[in-house]
Order: sequence, then structure tokens, then C-alpha cells
Amino acid sequence: MSDDLDQATLFGLIDHMKSCLSQPERGVSDTLDWLRDLSCCEGIILCQIKHPSSSSIRHLVSHDYPPKWIQTYLAEDFGRVDPVIRYASLASDIYSWEDAYTHFGSYCPPTFFEKAADYGLNAGVACSFVQEHSDVITICSICVDSNGLHPAAQWALSNVMPALHTATSCIKQHKLMQPLSVRESEVLKWVSEGKTVWETGIILSLSEGTVKFHLSNIYRKLDVTNRAQAIAAAAHQGLI
Repeated sequence: MSDDLDQATLFGLIDHMKSCLSQPERGVSDTLDWLRDLSCCEGIILCQIKHPSSSSIRHLVSHDYPPKWIQTYLAEDFGRVDPVIRYASLASDIYSWEDAYTHFGSYCPPTFFEKAADYGLNAGVACSFVQEHSDVITICSICVDSNGLHPAAQWALSNVMPALHTATSCIKQHKLMQPLSVRESEVLKWVSEGKTVWETGIILSLSEGTVKFHLSNIYRKLDVTNRAQAIAAAAHQGLI
């Protein structure tokens, strides 16, 4: 660790590594919060893929990324063409989105870049981690104005990745590749705000039976059994 990194960053790293290993789901969330604050970024996201890197995303945790972008990303299966994801198998640590775009941008449809730009996702950095003899790659991607991080944030990101990788591997995998429809997203939004089935139906001009139908589809897609679990799973995936 370089001399200009203060003890708070070191102690923060130790605490968050312990948290990831002892309480994986909470630890991952808290660690992403910590990295976001260190990076002064606009959004941070963590995902896992199976090698080769063109495979679909198998787990995703979003912090401050636009929910509608996450929905679009999953619905259009952008994980298979995203240069940042594809470059992860070549990078051994931290790399810029710019490097990934230079390497794989020509293989990516223009609609990916256009839609990402619509949500202000233009520049950033990512860090990949894979254990020896494993086919699972963990990627943490951070949206920042420039394609770089200051030393403390870069050091923290690089060193916390093994713990994030282990913790994320322990978290129950949600069914990410079944995106919610527009109507299902609307129902979930109002339910997450505490509205009853009847109230949600009034707001959306739907019958209670139709609302319950959409809720059952939501439960199936998120692999949950009740409303509370659906809200938690959707929040965990950045859908609400």
C-alpha cells in the first residue's frame, strides 16, 4: 500500500472483507456503498458471469445505476455483448471502459452505446477477479466522469475483490434473465410503496385479479414466494 493511503482506508478494507465473509448479502451491499463513497462515483454495479465472458450474467447487485437501464440491459441480454463484460476475461485487475470499448466495441451493436448514453453511462472503470481453476468471473464496474480512479479507491477496489467474489458466490442466485414487463414493473413499484392489491388496481385501472396475476408472474420471475421477498429481490437487483 502506498504511503498516501490513510489508515481509515486500510481499516475499512479489513472491516468490509470480514463483513463479506461473515454476512455475504449484507457485506456485499455495504462494501459497494463504501467503494461508491471512496470513488465519488455516480453508480457502482457488481455481477458474476461464467467463462467464456459472452455468457449470460448469473448474478447482479446494483447501487445507484438507473433501474430502467438495468431492466433494459437484462431484457436485451446486453451482458452477451457488453465490452466491459467481455474484456473481463482478458484483464487481470482494473481496466477502463475505454480499453474495453477499444478492444470489443466493434463487436457490439450501436444500440448498446446509444442506450447507455441515454442514462449517462459514458465512462468508468471495472475490476475483474477469478479464482484459479474456476470458470466464474466477478466484475465490479464503476461509473465515473473519467476513465480512472484516485489511488485510494483503486487500491481498495483491487484488494476487496476476492472477498466480494466469495461473498457473491454464496448469495442465492436470482433469475435475472426473465425481465419484468412494463406492467409488472408498475405493479411492483406501487406494491413496494406499501399499496395494497386493491389500491394498486385503482391506481393502474386494473382489477384485483389482474394485479394478483401480475404479482404471481413477478414472484415466478424473481424466484420468490411472497410480496416481501419480491420487494427485497427487486431492490437487490436494482429493479426498484
